[in-house]
Amino acid sequence: MPTHYERLGVRPDAGTDEIRSAYRALARTLHPDAAAAGSAAGRAGSDMAAVNEAWRVLSDPGRRAMYDASLRGAPPAPRSNGSPAGASDVEAVLQTRASSGRFPKWPFVLLFALAAIFIVSAGALTQPSRPAGPDNLLYPGSCVTVVPNGDVAEVGCEAPHDAVVVTVVNFDATCPSETETRRDRQGRGYACLRR
Repeated sequence: MPTHYERLGVRPDAGTDEIRSAYRALARTLHPDAAAAGSAAGRAGSDMAAVNEAWRVLSDPGRRAMYDASLRGAPPAPRSNGSPAGASDVEAVLQTRASSGRFPKWPFVLLFALAAIFIVSAGALTQPSRPAGPDNLLYPGSCVTVVPNGDVAEVGCEAPHDAVVVTVVNFDATCPSETETRRDRQGRGYACLRR
């Protein structure tokens, strides 16, 4: 049975670029779409599967190191997760992780934790804001005063006021019987008041 190196036609010490070039050249010739119809296409498909497997193993430094160790017949040393690996495999995996371009996650976690602590601390140390003044939109519970033309305008409930809004209805509706009807100064409808 040929080795993955023999399937791709490269030396065992070939670099990744050389392996990639050999794989691409074989893929162009062995791909079932490039082969003739019939039995040649079927044989090309199985050959292509073998070439794909060789590429899958040899393109990954960790898998390649494990494969090389199995070719040498060296018993692989156990990894911390229980899977076998040789010393060269561990070095290859560490080198791959160092050159993979991935950012470590712990600085971002630390930054997030510090930001959360800052936000909570800042919220605890700030003084509560004063309640907002009247916004001139009437809602149930708004305190109002009657202006000279008979309309009602919202005022703060801590200030002197004439009534409290029970509900606000459209101009075509009527207020409940136990309330006084006054027009909203903003023209949104009638304010139903309780004095």
